Amino acid sequence: MASPKSIDASLWWDSFSLLLTELENASLSSDLPPILVKKLTDNHAWFVDTVSRFKPPNENSREALNSQQVKIGSHQLNIKPELKDKALKVSSYLCLDEVQSYILVERSLENKDVALDSILHEYFYAVIIHYYVERQCLLKCTRSILTHALSLESVSGDGNAIKKEALKLITDGLEAKLINVLQVLFSSSHPEQMDLDLFTLWAEETLIEDNLVLDILFLTYYESFCTCNGERWKTLCLLYKGTLSGSYNFENLAVSTEALRSSYQTKVQLLLILIETLDLESLLQMVHDAIPFRQGTFVFTLADVQEMEAIISTFNAFETKEAGPLILAWAVFLCLISSLPGSEESNVLMEIDHVGYVRQAFEAASLTYCVEILQSDVLKESDGPADGYHSVLRTFISAFIASYEINLQLEDKSLKLILDILCKIYQGEESLCIQFWDRESFIDGPIRCLLCNLEGEFPFRTVELVRFLSSLCEGTWPAECVYNFLDKSVGISSLVEINNGSVGEDMSQIVETHLPLLVPGFEGLVIPSKTCGHVLRLVSGNAALVRWEYKQSGVLVLLMRLSQELYFDRNDEALLILDLFRRMVTFNTAVCFALMDIGSSSHFQSTDMGGQIESNMRLVEIICTLVRKLSPTSGGAALMSVGINILAKMLRWPDVSTTCFSKMHLLYSSPSRVSELALKANIFDFSNGRNDPSSGSWFLSGKLAKMLLIDCEQNDSYCSLTISVLDFTLGLMETGLKNDAVQDLIVFSVQYVLVNHEYWKYKVKHDRWRVTLKVLEVMKKCITSISCSGKLDEAILDRLLSDSSIHSTLFRIVCTTTQALERLYFSRLVDLTEIEGLQMAICSVLDILFIMLSKFSKDISSSPPFFHQAVFSSATKPFPVVAALVSLISYFRNPHLIKILEFPTQGIQVGAARVLSLFLMMADFMQPYLFGSSFGLDDKQIGELRYSISYILLEQSELNEDLFVAAVNLLTSAARYQVCYSRC
Repeated sequence: MASPKSIDASLWWDSFSLLLTELENASLSSDLPPILVKKLTDNHAWFVDTVSRFKPPNENSREALNSQQVKIGSHQLNIKPELKDKALKVSSYLCLDEVQSYILVERSLENKDVALDSILHEYFYAVIIHYYVERQCLLKCTRSILTHALSLESVSGDGNAIKKEALKLITDGLEAKLINVLQVLFSSSHPEQMDLDLFTLWAEETLIEDNLVLDILFLTYYESFCTCNGERWKTLCLLYKGTLSGSYNFENLAVSTEALRSSYQTKVQLLLILIETLDLESLLQMVHDAIPFRQGTFVFTLADVQEMEAIISTFNAFETKEAGPLILAWAVFLCLISSLPGSEESNVLMEIDHVGYVRQAFEAASLTYCVEILQSDVLKESDGPADGYHSVLRTFISAFIASYEINLQLEDKSLKLILDILCKIYQGEESLCIQFWDRESFIDGPIRCLLCNLEGEFPFRTVELVRFLSSLCEGTWPAECVYNFLDKSVGISSLVEINNGSVGEDMSQIVETHLPLLVPGFEGLVIPSKTCGHVLRLVSGNAALVRWEYKQSGVLVLLMRLSQELYFDRNDEALLILDLFRRMVTFNTAVCFALMDIGSSSHFQSTDMGGQIESNMRLVEIICTLVRKLSPTSGGAALMSVGINILAKMLRWPDVSTTCFSKMHLLYSSPSRVSELALKANIFDFSNGRNDPSSGSWFLSGKLAKMLLIDCEQNDSYCSLTISVLDFTLGLMETGLKNDAVQDLIVFSVQYVLVNHEYWKYKVKHDRWRVTLKVLEVMKKCITSISCSGKLDEAILDRLLSDSSIHSTLFRIVCTTTQALERLYFSRLVDLTEIEGLQMAICSVLDILFIMLSKFSKDISSSPPFFHQAVFSSATKPFPVVAALVSLISYFRNPHLIKILEFPTQGIQVGAARVLSLFLMMADFMQPYLFGSSFGLDDKQIGELRYSISYILLEQSELNEDLFVAAVNLLTSAARYQVCYSRC
């Protein structure tokens, strides 16, 4: 045999998808294991050069494939003629080095991504996907190294290898390499021979790489791994301008919905990188500390500023809206620099008109584009540093407020936009909310001043204040801060007519009531006579907004607003108030108890309000009354959703016996009290005149069913009403309460929601799986809690075992095959979230089948229930359950499932093996419903099962202990109960 042909060792790469899995599974609280550290060290050059290490076609590589063996450093390839031809074809499609193409083809076959005899189009499609997976996993590895290093900032010493690797990436030029890669990607063009499907795939994957490169670049700047100097900033700014003007091929890649989304994300990421690297945070600190520009540590020189100004001046926010926020950020940057001591001595700074930039940005509605970015969820739904991007916008808006002294006097539309941006920035970002409530955070100082201004006009500006506080309520401590901010005695602001005789004439500063003064919109809230107030501003004519020196708890004022039937039709305000309470209840148990018992609290009794309204005004009663009276409209459905969600969370509080509350607190603040009040109010309008449950005559609330459909089809709420009702049902079951009302809800859940929800019209497809998973959770809770001894339990069990519509729904979910699931990953019409939702639903149904067959199979030999007959029947649609079980045992794809709803399930393979074990155990009893001695399985199915079991026992014993045990139990059941079947 001829000696191996040696080629460049840098062409070899180990699987980055496997390496990424190891990185993602590594603990973030400790350093990496030595073997993983070695892998990172070995791949250091790839992490620095990233995708540029994948080389273009090369004559030496092409010639090397003519040899029988190719040596690549310490690795060796045995060249197979049938793979060589395919590799050359792949090389021409991907413009990829021939040897690297061969490696790709060989690995695709080894991973069973594609069969060697696949049709040509399917073959290339699978290999190309494998290629882009490797490229993107490489980029994600680099990103993961940086994020892992950041999580270990508190760890010191020589052992922190991941931090050393991250710093070495920077010192070896990662920043410059990333910018170069970005320029190449922006200018790339597709191979001419690509057909439409492959071109679309290429475009989508190229744009995803843009997003990943920008994620890494953002992290290097945002986390201060390196500093962006003037030259780099100008380069990035010109790249941004090119994407907006269409001078790059970039715009031509937006050929599908997914590509359009990635293209949009790329522009947003570049914009935020440019804003971040202006370092507004450092400028704010310098202004705060009165540090002169020349004495600070600021990275840009005056010469840099001049050159950056020359580029910014070429942008036009009226022609491209995406330029608006950058122009506004540049104006803020210039304003802050001009505010530094000694800046007036610089002619360069004095000659630049930053006010003109602000005017242009406002006239071009630049703030509206910021709202659009946040509304799109493009950053939150990516797996990149979303909190960092939100933090950049927070700093930008805070600096804008500080620079131009934004306050409540600003024109209403602009103020609304600023508040809208702030709410969307803080919503869902606990770390930012914690920073906001930390008084030491100077970055949030200007925004805190704006909040205090809003509070000064409460309750005149109820909507704005409540919405802002709701967004600042993310997390346990922020929720406590929001509650305390509201509950501390605050003043009351109201509109008054200056010349109506109720106040004095000195309106310039202080006024005083001569008579008790009603606060509009708050029946029962009265400003006592002789109360002084400060005129905040004139609103119109003689009407002035006055801040009275009359202190009340803001929480009680909001409860009063919510409790008044007169304002039930004002869904927008009631919804915001309820949502604020929901978020406080969600994040802080202590606040939950405080809200439950606030009507009898000592603080309440110490205020004048205690004599003005009923002392037993409590949140639960208010919600029950509100929900009971809502009309079936989209607004009514939204209100019901939030109200029921609050009750559901209260039902699932921790055991009150472990808390340090008084007996009076426990009387009004326990889950049992919540359930008692809610069921007594009959909030779902179930019939009280039903027949005996055992007779089968059930009345399901038509109003509730209508509300669920309205919420699903008309509201942008991810079917939140359905989820809230199901959560409420779970909460009731967890209290152990068993009565007719609870039975109604359980039956409504499994007989109406479970059976019908797959036919609803969802605004977002994967919302269906949110509902599926939650209603399956209700069913699972129901069957595990049934005791078979009570009359109500027997009635529910009878429905679960006899209702064919419930059985059919379960079978439509679980009766699928491994091949069908695999094909979904190659469909352009199915989103990954939908696939993950289906997989979790299959897991859940398998758990339900296992529990029902295990728990309710006593004495079934003479007359098995309809459920058992259907499960074992060879006529079950879409095909027999046993065939699905055998197929699903071979489903070895193991993605990181998105836990749309939190409840434990076994994996698909484990669940299928467990249920099949029960089949074997029960087969003799169910023989009349089976087809043949092998459950109707053909030789191919039995062969696949044999192969899967062998592979699990030989290859998976260490990787997946649960699966190994399930496989052993399956073989044990076969040997014990079905000897002839075990021999198959």
